[in-house]
Amino acid sequence: MKRWLIFLLVMVMVGSTAYAEKLGTLTQVLRPEMIEISDNEIYVVEEATIFMYSLKDLRFIRKFGQKGEGPGELKVNPSATNFLVPLADSVLIVGFDKAIRFSKTGQVIKEFKIPTFTNYLCPLGKNYVGIRFKPGDKGKADLAVVIFDQDFKVIKELYAQPMSGGQNLIDLTIDSLNISIYNEKIFIEQSPKGFLISVFDTGGNQLYQVKKEYEKIKFTEKHKETVLNRLKEDRQIKALGWENFKNLVKIIHGDFLPTIQDMTVADNRIYVKAPHNKNDNAEFIIMDLKGNTLKKVYLPEVKKTKVLDEVLGRPARFYKIYQDKFYYLHENEEEEEWELHVEPIK
Repeated sequence: MKRWLIFLLVMVMVGSTAYAEKLGTLTQVLRPEMIEISDNEIYVVEEATIFMYSLKDLRFIRKFGQKGEGPGELKVNPSATNFLVPLADSVLIVGFDKAIRFSKTGQVIKEFKIPTFTNYLCPLGKNYVGIRFKPGDKGKADLAVVIFDQDFKVIKELYAQPMSGGQNLIDLTIDSLNISIYNEKIFIEQSPKGFLISVFDTGGNQLYQVKKEYEKIKFTEKHKETVLNRLKEDRQIKALGWENFKNLVKIIHGDFLPTIQDMTVADNRIYVKAPHNKNDNAEFIIMDLKGNTLKKVYLPEVKKTKVLDEVLGRPARFYKIYQDKFYYLHENEEEEEWELHVEPIK
């Protein structure tokens, strides 16, 4: 009996262990802001530069893109990310006033102005899907998912929700707006309404919704401290001074964490990061494309990107789900290096 108890204890311990593997060090990168993977190639964005690596052996391939205001250049905002969208034969880098499409060899194919207050942009056939900032009354604002035509005129608004911030206001229970474009469908999570995902076709017609019950998780003092520390690390807030920032901005928070912390669609699966954590691992609910739950797994709680990216709905992540594996950037503070780690999704 004693041997069986020891065996069961060992099995429980093994079952709770993360099997993350270090793939290597990204020696060229100093301050990564997001990661993407497409066609077995890794893209890491730092300011206006894209570092490209081979997924097979983490071999550095090339870098391209530069900051500035001239042709082929992007402005840099220390508090938000110029994010990358992989396309079939190229990559799109979206800044704050324009976007640039690069070939995979780093040549500029096309650059174009984008509408003011556009926080997300992704091609969809001949049109684009975007997230727009909508100024409102009394310093409050909304984020809206829209379909643009080729001239960036709004064809249709699909969904809008209050932004977790506004004029002189920041809500620490950040309820970001996450969308994914997959198989010519638009997946929009609507966490202010609970565990809800709406799916649209390319014309903006709603096809179906995914609704689930999920226990609310209280927003605690620990959660508050975590978000405040992220704000204090913001480069622009550091330059301004924390006390000056607090005098300028009203800081509030709700009672509960958003039911959907993040959502991405890959490998014919919907992956929802839920607010529950266990042993420093985050709960992910994995569903098929119709929303049927397949399983729940716990994956490493990855360093979050900039607070403003979350507030504005800019899809800058330190992780990527690709071919049933969870890839993520890990900061080795002792060696002052950034590493790429991977964990199979079982």
